[in-house]
Amino acid sequence: MRRSAASPEATACFLALVLGANGPFYPLYVIAVVGWAAGHWAFLTMGAMPLFLAIPLLARRAPGMAGGALWLVGTLNTLWCMKLLGPASLVGAFLLPCAGLAALLPAGWARLAGAGLPLLGLLVPHAWFGAAILRLTAGQAARLAGLNLFSAGCLTGLIGLRLGGLIAPEQP
Repeated sequence: MRRSAASPEATACFLALVLGANGPFYPLYVIAVVGWAAGHWAFLTMGAMPLFLAIPLLARRAPGMAGGALWLVGTLNTLWCMKLLGPASLVGAFLLPCAGLAALLPAGWARLAGAGLPLLGLLVPHAWFGAAILRLTAGQAARLAGLNLFSAGCLTGLIGLRLGGLIAPEQP
């Protein structure tokens, strides 16, 4: 029981459910930070929520695919949110936990590429994303940046704690 609960597949399902369950709350946080006039567009961040929630179903039908699906959905969702909220919101910080999700990918080149590709998203010039859909003042962007950095840090910590159980020695 302990071994299966600590498997990469179970970890991916757990993290996918956490992300999916938090989907409806993020727009509310954005609205609380920047106000309704600008923040109502943040409901567009919920587009990936059903995909996150479907990952445990995918794991049942296609064992071994949950880690890759979580990595892909998380990375693409973050890139979409970068376009939606703009670079000043620092939502791109969520690419860091996406790089950490590469630990759930098969060993070798897939894991190496999975760790590196999200980080490349941080190197893309901001102009390539074009104008943000959600227009923010400098003050709103700064407040949202604080929220995003805190949230990405919490997610990175959760991933680290969960993955830490995978490499911990077995207890007698």
